[in-house]
Amino acid sequence: MSGGAKNFRYLIPDRLFKEITQKAAEVYPNIEHYWIFADRKENFGIVNKFIVNPDLRKSKTHVKPRSWMRYKKSKIYNMRKFKQELNVDIVWQAHVHPSGNDKLHQIDKRILKYLSNGVMIIIIPHLPEKELEGHMVGWYYDKRYTKKPMIEKMVFEIIQE
Repeated sequence: MSGGAKNFRYLIPDRLFKEITQKAAEVYPNIEHYWIFADRKENFGIVNKFIVNPDLRKSKTHVKPRSWMRYKKSKIYNMRKFKQELNVDIVWQAHVHPSGNDKLHQIDKRILKYLSNGVMIIIIPHLPEKELEGHMVGWYYDKRYTKKPMIEKMVFEIIQE
């Protein structure tokens, strides 16, 4: 399956969307990390839960992993563990961009390049007083079969339950 972003829809219930963008607002101006879980139905993924990632500390700025290998191993281990224990189909990593920029940060790109394939979801906090509109966007990255990485934007559709 190439990328999976083609004709694949990403859905998030309004309640969870508000919860995660609100959570991001509570930690402002920090960057907090999350695990997002989703169920897969034919051609769409529907978010059903998120938790704070306890392995990655909150920080003021993007921090590159102290050990790239440990970062990768921990990510793979946790994704497997969650898929089994929570019986979910999809596990994504996410983090807050308090700046409001939903593009990949240089360090995000370096992490994805090291992993060679993966998804990174950016959460924009909902802070009207800082002129920040709660928002969430994913980036699918794949450099396994091409010289230049393939990067596809994952647009989340907010749905009513």
